[in-house]
Amino acid sequence: MELTTSSKPTLHVFNQDGGWHWGITVEREAGGGIKVVAYSDEGFDSEEEAREDGEYVLRSEDWRSGQSFSRSERRQGYR
Repeated sequence: MELTTSSKPTLHVFNQDGGWHWGITVEREAGGGIKVVAYSDEGFDSEEEAREDGEYVLRSEDWRSGQSFSRSERRQGYR
């Protein structure tokens, strides 16, 4: 599912169920509001780790695939 949107993506970092997560949203083209286009499915130990991982996905534009991401998927070869 390739996302075609002119909306600038926004990274959100938050604590949920004892772990830090990130999500990327864009403004909906029709109807207003925002749409979650990618998110971490596993919690991180710190806010910094979650932000770093989310920023990586944002920079690489992997968020355009519209999927969830497991830490282990990107930690290999990352840094």
